[in-house]
Amino acid sequence: MGRHQPHLLVPPPGPDGAIEVDVETRRHLEKVLRYPDGGSVTYTDGAGLLGMGSWEGGSLVRGDERTLSRSGPLTVAVAPPHSSSRVRFLVEKLGELGIGRLLWLRTEHGQGKPPRPEKAGAWARAALEQSGGVWLMAIAGTVTIGELSGWGTPVFAERGGRQLYHLDDVADPVLCVGPEGGWAPAEIPDGAPRVHLGDPVLRVETAAIVGAALMLYGSGDV
Repeated sequence: MGRHQPHLLVPPPGPDGAIEVDVETRRHLEKVLRYPDGGSVTYTDGAGLLGMGSWEGGSLVRGDERTLSRSGPLTVAVAPPHSSSRVRFLVEKLGELGIGRLLWLRTEHGQGKPPRPEKAGAWARAALEQSGGVWLMAIAGTVTIGELSGWGTPVFAERGGRQLYHLDDVADPVLCVGPEGGWAPAEIPDGAPRVHLGDPVLRVETAAIVGAALMLYGSGDV
């Protein structure tokens, strides 16, 4: 088996065109991976840039680059699970899928707590580098259901809803996944779109991942 090629999240190039690699990334490459001098790496700025370069003398040497585009990024709003390990799993997998934005949803029955921003950001970064992605998932603060309209059109995961494939009439959908205890009576606004994720009863993080994957890849939008 060949050596794994690192994929790095880097800051945008400076005025002189150079890309500064932070100390933690350098330590990981040289001390943990023991990556050889002159080895090839891929890199991204987390905003669509994808480059192929090399690691030489403790620095990133830029190579061929291209900027990818995508249609409106998906926003997912989730009531955080009670377990911190499940919260981490949720962040990592949504980050690997390439979700545009993750919101923490405050609900009546929700008992979980959002992670600290710096911790969630580190998980999202690791997910981007692991998956070879080019867009870093943004993680916003906690919002209420009433505040969701500021991010797009809320679409609630709920039994009896329509299939996720049939959302062409919904502008800027925000996939909303409720807590372990389910949505409270009348918590979902009247007339709000509802989508069905299948017959099995899914955990919060599983429902969010399944729903996000269907919305991204079920429609062919990658």
